This record gives sequence, structure tokens and C-alpha cells, in this order.
Amino acid sequence: MVDIPEGYGPDDELDPEAADPLYLQLAAVLISRIESGVYPLGRAVPGVDRLMQEFGLARGTARKTLVLPAELGYVRTVVGKGSFVIEREAQDEPADTPKDQEADG
Repeated sequence: MVDIPEGYGPDDELDPEAADPLYLQLAAVLISRIESGVYPLGRAVPGVDRLMQEFGLARGTARKTLVLPAELGYVRTVVGKGSFVIEREAQDEPADTPKDQEADG
């Protein structure tokens, strides 16, 4: 899985000269919009055509962008309907510290 770059806000513009590829920049912006409530639970995020228009992207780049929020559990894609914001499940905690371990003494 690809790591989403940090430091992108919901209103950030894409920078073709940046080290991060455009699809990663846009995925970070979309996730930021979800986390900040711009796209609330149950709402559809922009589709491929909308992303192409809004950000001036090629179709392949827009498609690639939408895969990442789904892989990370931010959206659920329904074929023919779009991608919708879902409640993200809690991330697994590291297994090296048992929760029920009693203190010595």
C-alpha cells in the first residue's frame, strides 16, 4: 500500500512540480476534506469526471486517486453509483503490549 503524504489541507492546490505525484497529492486533499467534514459521512466524494474538471487531471490519474481513500477505509465505492464516505474503522493496536497485563507488585 502507498503512504499518503502529510501536510495537505482541504483547500490545497496540486503542484505538478512537487516531489509527490499528483494522484498522491489529490488523495491527501480528499482525505483531508473527509477528515475535516467537507465531505460528511454518507456523502459522495467527487467522481472521476469531476476530479478531471476541478484539478485538470487526466482520467487515469483521477481514477488512481480514488483507489487510495477506499483502500484506507475512508470511502466505499459502489459500481455505477460512486464513492461514499464511510465511518472509518479503528486501526489495530500493536500486539506487543497486552491490555490485560497486570502490574508487578
